[in-house]
Amino acid sequence: MIIGIGKTITLLAACTCTVVRGFNPINNQTRSLASGSASASASASALSESLLSDSDVWKSFDPSELGVGGTYGLGISAVVPRPIAVITTVSAVESKEEEKNGDVGHGHGNGNESVVNCAPFSYTGLVSHDPPMVCHGICLSSKGKKDTLVNIENTKQWVFNVMSMPWVEKANACAVECDSGTSEIDIAGLHTLPCENIAAPRVEEAMVSMECELDSIKEVFNDDGKHTTSIVFGRIVRYHVHTSVLAGDLDANRPIIDLEKMQFVGRAGGVTYFPAGEGKSLTMERP
Repeated sequence: MIIGIGKTITLLAACTCTVVRGFNPINNQTRSLASGSASASASASALSESLLSDSDVWKSFDPSELGVGGTYGLGISAVVPRPIAVITTVSAVESKEEEKNGDVGHGHGNGNESVVNCAPFSYTGLVSHDPPMVCHGICLSSKGKKDTLVNIENTKQWVFNVMSMPWVEKANACAVECDSGTSEIDIAGLHTLPCENIAAPRVEEAMVSMECELDSIKEVFNDDGKHTTSIVFGRIVRYHVHTSVLAGDLDANRPIIDLEKMQFVGRAGGVTYFPAGEGKSLTMERP
């Protein structure tokens, strides 16, 4: 899912998923409920009763009746927030000798140079920690497979650069549609750093990046038998974390990213970004 460009960026106040949130469609009020509180329990009970007792407040939708546009709009506004992976890939993996000669670059391909592609995707998630694996749903466009997918299929590698507030506008600029020989890195004014295990570079502005190697690809077909999406599963082979976003006083073998220092940005419905951190987090004890 590529983020739109040339549209207004909307930023929403957010809190961590440790908050239980309830929306009352009767009076359009959103409330945060903290566990262990008598008033919270009473509010939750009253909210539940009001929702269940009045069938008029519910609407059900059949995906087959909504169509592609309807399921898209409802899906991206219902599954929120979604992490955004700004994925960097290369069009070809050069030999070690070519890498030494600097033939892996950003710019326009000349037949000998591998072009760096950079694009944001919000159909993204962490699917396992043993082994550490991520996945991305890469939808096909009207022109077919996007450069990111083609590059992953060809090279079996990519970098998952995590979006955060300081570079959200530049990351959004990478959603521009351009030819395969042009690097979005240059268009957006971003910079890159080399990776350790793979040929694709990482984005220097990203405080967290993960080198990934392809595990498998699941092709998704619609009811008409048309290939619409490819879900790529990748194994993380190296993490890169800027020390400024690490939580302090931790075991060296158990690093943790500090939510408020990182200022993560996720995706909501429409062309809307969902920032987390900056004093908006609420931590609760697990029961």
